[in-house]
Amino acid sequence: MRFGIWSPTNPREGVSSVELYRQQIEEVVVAEACGFDHFWFYEHHVSPSGPMPSPNLMIAAAASRTSRIRLGTMVNILPYRHPLIAAEEAAMLDTLTNGRLDWGIGRGLKPDEFDAFCIPQKESRPMFLEHVEILRRIWADEMFAFQGSFFQVDKKTSLSPPCVQKPHPPLYVSAQSEESLRWAAQNDVMFCQIDALVEECARDQAFFRSVQLAHGHAPSPRLVITREIYVADSFEQARAEAVPWLKRYWQLWHRYAQLTEDGRMPAEYEKWRARAPMLAAMSFEELNERGLIMIGRPEHVAERIISHAQGLDLAALACVFKFGGMPYDMVVRSMQRFSQEVMPIVRARLH
Repeated sequence: MRFGIWSPTNPREGVSSVELYRQQIEEVVVAEACGFDHFWFYEHHVSPSGPMPSPNLMIAAAASRTSRIRLGTMVNILPYRHPLIAAEEAAMLDTLTNGRLDWGIGRGLKPDEFDAFCIPQKESRPMFLEHVEILRRIWADEMFAFQGSFFQVDKKTSLSPPCVQKPHPPLYVSAQSEESLRWAAQNDVMFCQIDALVEECARDQAFFRSVQLAHGHAPSPRLVITREIYVADSFEQARAEAVPWLKRYWQLWHRYAQLTEDGRMPAEYEKWRARAPMLAAMSFEELNERGLIMIGRPEHVAERIISHAQGLDLAALACVFKFGGMPYDMVVRSMQRFSQEVMPIVRARLH
């Protein structure tokens, strides 16, 4: 099991946008020094609470400051961009990182974003599938013309630059629904589940594995899960320091629950429509007890991770250390303690 960081981009009080992005790039540098294997950025548009319209620009900025850690998107939202541009950007980022790019892809979630782009959200899945088909042909450096339902391409020249990783950077997909899980398993790609209960992950992983094997793929671990983590000297200290910031961050699920109540989440997003109200209703104690958040002493956090790893065939744990506008120093301190005191326990027990 590998350790990664999924890094939200939430404004900090009194911190300019210039400084906010600088701090996030510094988080990548710290993550590499701490021994993390991956660092993922998300993508959001028209979102003052999550100003990250181009995770690809952050990867480009982080590439020159690092040499080992893998850099990725979690995710690039495919319906929002033309596949030729996305394919070329990925190849360029793979070159800038010298083969350290993880290409996370998804179909999008927020109704406000689809409204801003004037794209019907109910068409996000066929748009996603058509986009991926074109991506792969471009990365394979085919010369082809494509006239699809959503995108048109007429590629007559070589891909320049080509991808460093062959045939292309590894794909990661956000997969919650049965349709998304089936697609990920048929194509044997990594699938990420955000704030999913262990029992949900186990059920979905079993379904993924059955499809994976049925399509002739080796039974390799492909599941990546996110968990909010804060490490301190004691549970009391961790709770006192982290919970005020966690409550602001967890408003995410209250917002999605409201979108569900208002009828703005299409039927095609059934899993999200069910999950948002459930998570929004959970107390801090229940979240911590069920392992959706891991807050406390290093030994407690390590035991939680070990329990997850023993019950799931995890490819990676995507740690979320930044809750909302949590100050930069608190984020870094928790990352460093996790590296120094949690990782060694987990690795010793699992290996």
